[in-house]
Amino acid sequence: MTSNEKKIFLTGAASGLLIATIAVGTFLGREMHSQASEHNHATAPVSQPETKSAAPAIEEGSSLQLSPEEITAAGVQVEEVKMARLKTDIDAFGRVEQPEARLAALSARVGGRIDRLYVQYTGERVRRGQAIAEVYSPEVSTATDEYRLALGNRERLKASDDKDAVAAAGSLVAASQRKLELWGISESQINRADDHGVPHVTLYASAGGTVVERKATQGQYVNAGDTMFTVADLSEVWIKADVYESQLSQVRPGQTVEITSDALPNQTIRGRVEFIEPSANPQTRTIPVHVHVANPGLRLVPGMFVRANFVSAAARETIVVPRSAVLDTGTHRLIYLAKKDGNFESREVEVGTPSEDLFPVTRGLAMGDKVVIAGNFLIDSQTRLSSGMSGLYGGSKQFGADQKTSGSSEPDQAANTPSAKITFRVEPDPPKGGAENRFHVTVTGADGTPVSDAQVKVTLVMPAMPAMNMPEMRTSFDLASMNGMYMGKGAIPSEGSWNVIVEASRSGKVIVTFRSRLTAK
Repeated sequence: MTSNEKKIFLTGAASGLLIATIAVGTFLGREMHSQASEHNHATAPVSQPETKSAAPAIEEGSSLQLSPEEITAAGVQVEEVKMARLKTDIDAFGRVEQPEARLAALSARVGGRIDRLYVQYTGERVRRGQAIAEVYSPEVSTATDEYRLALGNRERLKASDDKDAVAAAGSLVAASQRKLELWGISESQINRADDHGVPHVTLYASAGGTVVERKATQGQYVNAGDTMFTVADLSEVWIKADVYESQLSQVRPGQTVEITSDALPNQTIRGRVEFIEPSANPQTRTIPVHVHVANPGLRLVPGMFVRANFVSAAARETIVVPRSAVLDTGTHRLIYLAKKDGNFESREVEVGTPSEDLFPVTRGLAMGDKVVIAGNFLIDSQTRLSSGMSGLYGGSKQFGADQKTSGSSEPDQAANTPSAKITFRVEPDPPKGGAENRFHVTVTGADGTPVSDAQVKVTLVMPAMPAMNMPEMRTSFDLASMNGMYMGKGAIPSEGSWNVIVEASRSGKVIVTFRSRLTAK
């Protein structure tokens, strides 16, 4: 670095941009499943992700040397990588459903007229063996008369010497009694009659639970086998949580799920994934996942909304770095290694799904490496200015120390470089739902030069969820230009996953669009 460039860097560190950047904290690297728009405006070529090399070795990146004073001014912090087994959390909205395996039908065992109902309301709780209705049945009345006549006939033949007649009379009584018992009529019911001498049959609940459907009314005629009530045992309920298709690979049967609800303040109940539905909602691109949970105090009722947190522990330990150490370009991810004598070297890495404040690194780092966890955004910017390396802005190819730019057989990169590129980050990371968050956007041209005269608009969209009767939610806000960066505060209306659309325009024409997703906590 020349003395002139160092002066530029130190002056920039004291400028409003660096003060604002250092004041809001270190750059927090965020895994953004970013994808460029398929159909941008005609003046802005499509920004497609780069195809990463399949070679296991990673080229040495450009380097930058800073003095101790410059390191202090930039707020650079360094940390050695470590091994850890991460726990991944996936947040989703869910709704309480009736447990289909715990539904029971309370049916009429005899046909007749319902003269009295003991269960009046949907939602009423019924005990097993509880009387639910009084039914007058002509068929039962006739069978009862037949049973009484058989009893009388057997009584008359007690003194007879005709053993066959006595046996036949006994068989007739047993057959008549068996017929009534199959209808669920006890001997006390047979001998009971109302004021008009008309016997009624009392129907009892064959199962307990909460009435979720009522099909009977007083005075109605029913046939044997007709369902009068449907009850559900709500001591255990089913949760159907909507998981985005991009997150489905992290969900598996038997996985632990934590359920929270406004109906259970300061309480978390745990269940397990029982079933993953085989089809996705074409509008929301979500897949319902069934979770069975206990229902303490029966406070979770069908139709209620809940929050589901899918917890997944990694199979083994891996190298991890703080999320702030990773610079996300939208096409690849960079970290800066801290070398001796104030040297910093860029390194492209591959990372897995983040957990809390850590990224698992699957390729690019080894134990003993020291990475920059704060001030790396400024190092990347200065490296780009001093060496032509684009770093975070994703432009020119990086060359190792033993490579030469002249006479290289590499194809011309300029032919495939889009007219402009966007980087995006939000603080805090993860952002907070129902609160204001600070958004940072950088727009650079094809040559890596910052674009400072654009109008930048951020739009957040949560797709509609018809199954939950939730309409689409959308909010937009503009960012102000500050020394080549675009910064501003914007409210994220609620927790959950939001689609992010960043548009940079000039004179009313969109020059580049950036798409990603964030999850507000």
